[in-house]
Amino acid sequence: MEAMETGTSREDWMRRLGPLYGGAVALVHSTPWRWPDSLTRNEARSPFWVLAIGAPIGLLAWLTATLLRAISLPAPVAALVGLAVLTFASSALVERGVVERIDGAPPAAPSVMSILVLVFGTLLRALAIVWLPQTMWLGVFLATALVGRWAAVFLQSLGDPIMDDDASRSLVVSPAPMWLIGALSVGVAVVVGFALGKVGILALVVAAAVAFAIGLDAQRRDNGLTSPVVATAAAIAELVLLLAATIS
Repeated sequence: MEAMETGTSREDWMRRLGPLYGGAVALVHSTPWRWPDSLTRNEARSPFWVLAIGAPIGLLAWLTATLLRAISLPAPVAALVGLAVLTFASSALVERGVVERIDGAPPAAPSVMSILVLVFGTLLRALAIVWLPQTMWLGVFLATALVGRWAAVFLQSLGDPIMDDDASRSLVVSPAPMWLIGALSVGVAVVVGFALGKVGILALVVAAAVAFAIGLDAQRRDNGLTSPVVATAAAIAELVLLLAATIS
């Protein structure tokens, strides 16, 4: 009876939201947002919507940093808080994915190696965002949120579908045709180009190459992609973008 009620509720949401239903699925499965709570773990996740959710996340991070700066908080502090918002608005998916990828499975306690990698990566991200002038915050926060998710979607377009995603939240998406991946890539390239210029486009190419290399390694070691693998690709793509911003 409970399963039937859940199914009916899900269908109700599909009727109410129409074409926006995919956005609700992406919101529930790739952010801390929990509504509507009737969505199931194995709900099909649209590559378009998982990527598109990055836009409001980046805007929220920028708005938070800008508001803090407007009340006279030092720019470095405001930028760091904005970066923290960017992380937590995505449920720290990339950070948790990196730890799980290094340790091989969701550990009871992270290993020393995974902690060191996470701390080092976080420090690099923090130094990069603090280095940037406030005039670049909007473009960089938006581009960072989009590029990380794009790398995860791009990687999954190259490999077999991930069938063993047990996480309630992850960047795992449904298989997408190449034309859609191409269109999403062009859209992200436009945003990155406006934000960082030629350096941003180069960073996007580097992120794609790294994602491809990570996919090959996952194929060799694990015989396929997993949710920690695509999260790791997203983490590296975000870091590459932030570092590129410091030299643009």
